[in-house]
Amino acid sequence: MSNKVVRVGVLNNFNCTDKEYSQLQRFEKEHPDCYFFVNSNIDTPNLRNINNYHYKAVITANPNITDYSFFKLGQVNKSKLAFVRVKYVPNNPYIVNLIKLIASCDIPVVVTLQRFNSKRTVLSYGINNYIFDRSRYRLNEKARKSIERIADNTKKVYICDRSGNGCTKCNLCATLTLGEVKPIYSLNMSSSGICKFNCIDCFAKTMQRFVVRCGHNPIEYNVIKKNRKQREKKS
Repeated sequence: MSNKVVRVGVLNNFNCTDKEYSQLQRFEKEHPDCYFFVNSNIDTPNLRNINNYHYKAVITANPNITDYSFFKLGQVNKSKLAFVRVKYVPNNPYIVNLIKLIASCDIPVVVTLQRFNSKRTVLSYGINNYIFDRSRYRLNEKARKSIERIADNTKKVYICDRSGNGCTKCNLCATLTLGEVKPIYSLNMSSSGICKFNCIDCFAKTMQRFVVRCGHNPIEYNVIKKNRKQREKKS
């Protein structure tokens, strides 16, 4: 019986290699109370290898926001997809069409509301749709309501942490993988290493640069634990 749901590759990318799956299998044997699923970028070269193992996968369809490779999802059996993650910025029919296209294939879509670290990066995506809050540019209320209407009127479309109260109130990672409401945890495996991708204003990479400047290692590997968002009520 699973008492925890563990997302593998939160601060790095699960590269879908046999070496990573071997390490994950060891974790599974050591932690029979955990349900594991993996987290990958759609440009991961070994994406097809997901089909050879029993773990569910979450794939980010547009890691660079407006540049995506939807057709690559065809490499993965639909039964292996827990959900597909889509990064959202306003006033972009390209992204809205992507969300609706994936959902029309009977695949759950979890929309991540893109946040930006600086005025320089947000300018390309319409700074008038954002407010500077808690050290980052986040969607303003009008822009949020626009994507919420799309989610409310499209089957199988959800918004990550829609309430803003963190994973303890969201529960999408658990319900869309295990099918039950269980506490969510993170695992970043040493066999995955540092993520090879450099997505726009990636929160994980931003935090890694910060902790390295503070004299720490960029990632704490091979530890199952809750991160701040999973632990606290506020995102």
